[in-house]
This record gives sequence, C-alpha cells and structure tokens, in this order.
Amino acid sequence: MTRQKKTTLCPLGGVGVGGKWKFWIWYHLLGGPRRYGELRRLLPQASRQMLTMQLRELEHLGVLHRHVSMQGPPKVEYELSELGGSGEPVLRQMRAWGERYGEQIGVASDEWLVSLGGRWKFWIWYHLFGGPKRFSELQQLLPQANRQTLSVQLRELEQMGVLHRKAYEQMPPKVEYALTELGQRSESMLRQMYAWGRWCCEQIGVAYEWPVSDAAEHPPNRTKGKL
Repeated sequence: MTRQKKTTLCPLGGVGVGGKWKFWIWYHLLGGPRRYGELRRLLPQASRQMLTMQLRELEHLGVLHRHVSMQGPPKVEYELSELGGSGEPVLRQMRAWGERYGEQIGVASDEWLVSLGGRWKFWIWYHLFGGPKRFSELQQLLPQANRQTLSVQLRELEQMGVLHRKAYEQMPPKVEYALTELGQRSESMLRQMYAWGRWCCEQIGVAYEWPVSDAAEHPPNRTKGKL
C-alpha cells in the first residue's frame, strides 16, 4: 500500500479525536449500512458540509465503503470496511465510558464524545498523565498547536471536568494544569484509544509522528481506575 503523507494528528485518534462527528458516524454504522439521509437524521447537529467531509475522510482512510446504486433513483449507502468493523469493541467501550463520564459531570454522552473530538484535547489529556504541566511545557510538547488553540482546548477540558488550573502567588506568576480525579480515572481508556489508533494507522499505511515521547508513553505509576 502506498504510504500516505506524515501526519502529527492521528486521523483516527481514538475515533473522535480526528474529527468532531467521526465517532458517531462510525458508531451508527456498526448496525449495518446506512444511507446519507439516515445519517443526517441520526446526526441533526452536524451540518451537511461537515458530515460529507467526515464521511469522505473515513472512506479515504479505509474505514468505510461508499456504494452507489444506479437502479431507479440514485441510491448511496455507507458501510463499514473490515478495518472499520474491527473497531467495534473499542467503539462500544467508548460509548459506555462517555455515558458514565457524562453522568458524573451532568453532560449527555453524545455531547461529551463530540466535545472530545477537538483537535488537541486527547493529546493535552494524555500528556497530563505524566503530572502537572505549565502552559509553556504543553506548548513545547505540542508545537503544532498555536497558542490560541491550546488555550481554547485547555478551557474546554476544564469545563468538561478533566483538568483544573492552579495559579501560584509568586513572582513571576506560575500557572499549572493538572488532571482532576475524574480525568486521572480515564487513563486506561485513553491508553487503549492510543494503542488502537496507532494500530489502525499501521494498517492503513500512515507514517504517523506521534506527539508523545517514550517518557509520556510510560509515565510513573499514578492512580488508575475505571469510571
């Protein structure tokens, strides 16, 4: 298979991370082929343009197939490929994880998993398993994320109950970001997403430059658990 261009953002990234609606497109196709109109009804908040773009990206990655029937009125259906179907255990585990997490912070699971689709949320969260980080440290770890984007994603993760911002009264002022207890308890799920996303990238021939170092992959033992 021809190698695709290197990417610093996993195109699958635990599904949602690589695109706002990819998780739900993938999840709904577990039940069998669906027409575009069905997906539109299942995902009414996704614009037509966004849904079309993310379907094309998933097709390009080999996750699904697009079937066009010219018998009678043109009919287009989307169906998971073998690779797409192999993700069912992780997808269903992610759905259950989102439901449990949402219950604890008062957010619907569909909103929670859509929110996780932000471009850098996964990697910020992943890096914080190694301990509290200053903004400048996160910038060094994720140099592809500009300052504004990183600030926005940090605020959204704070609103999601994943991390908290600690300010120290000293000169110069010091601000650190650390995972909440809820954020720490999702470590096993995020590491599973990381491993599965990496495996998928290998299957489709993506030369992926993971924005985590060996130290980040194997941080000191911390509190673990399941939501």
